[in-house]
Amino acid sequence: MRFLLHLLVVTFVSFSATAHADDPEAMQILEKMTSAAKTLTYEGVFNYQSGRNLQSIRIFHRADENGELERMISLNGAAREVIRNNDMVTCINPDGKQVNISRRPLGRGFPSDLPRRFSSAAPYYEVEMGGKSRIAGKEAYQLLITPIDNYRYGYHLWVDAETYLLLKSELIGQDGDVLETFSFSSVSTGEPIPDYKFKSLLADDDMVWHKTEPENPIDIDKHSHEFEWQVNWLPDGFALVALQTRLRANNGADVEQRVYSDGLSSVSVFIEKIRAKHNHLHGASHVGGINAFGTIMNAHFVTVVGEVPAVTVEKIGSAIAFTPVDQE
Repeated sequence: MRFLLHLLVVTFVSFSATAHADDPEAMQILEKMTSAAKTLTYEGVFNYQSGRNLQSIRIFHRADENGELERMISLNGAAREVIRNNDMVTCINPDGKQVNISRRPLGRGFPSDLPRRFSSAAPYYEVEMGGKSRIAGKEAYQLLITPIDNYRYGYHLWVDAETYLLLKSELIGQDGDVLETFSFSSVSTGEPIPDYKFKSLLADDDMVWHKTEPENPIDIDKHSHEFEWQVNWLPDGFALVALQTRLRANNGADVEQRVYSDGLSSVSVFIEKIRAKHNHLHGASHVGGINAFGTIMNAHFVTVVGEVPAVTVEKIGSAIAFTPVDQE
């Protein structure tokens, strides 16, 4: 689903000391929201809007002793389903006659991941209370999340005053414009959800099934200083949290992907050796809150993509350098 391309998930990073004052009540609500995302069982319909693109999705989410089980069904546009069993994801695309099964792809996520990411990123954002509103028929607290610099976006959140489920979020640009919105139109919590509601109605025997794993996962701690490609500038708090190489299907070239994150915002760097002439991003581009910057360096395509301001991807991309590593 397209909305999944705009919701980023990252590995947790450790808290660090940052000098700013947060509203204690807002931080308490943020902590409760994080817990609710992991422990609540709920079902509902939410809308996701980015620019002119508006999607409606029905979601079933169950939390029990086995972890989390989640199913999302698109209600407009192309028929799609996504089923998540903890970190194993099944994407069903009837139009393409394909079912893809994989672990969560690097740098992508689900609406239910958002609260956990806020908790881990708290040192790099100021958190304060806003007013109260009604979302999906429920009273909601508003939280205002403001970044400490101009290299990441802000958020406005609305949290159910009773269950602390995240009911709505807005991604806020540097000029105060709303870049993306996630909002429940209806939601119910606490009622058991039967197993059949997590079974796909779209998959059939005629579809082609694909199961993939990262081809060459790399131990970050062991090899973080041995790469030929170096990223020489990152915003404060950003660190390398994931790295893998995989094959690009259309030309057989290896593509290295690195994910850098502060715990909430994340940026992916893709490095691909040039094998043949084909179109590639050169310069800046954006869709909704996603910005990208592409360049050619040392016979490689280098692309930086993230849900961060344009200045961030451009500055990261301009700071990437190729440095041969001694093989002694």
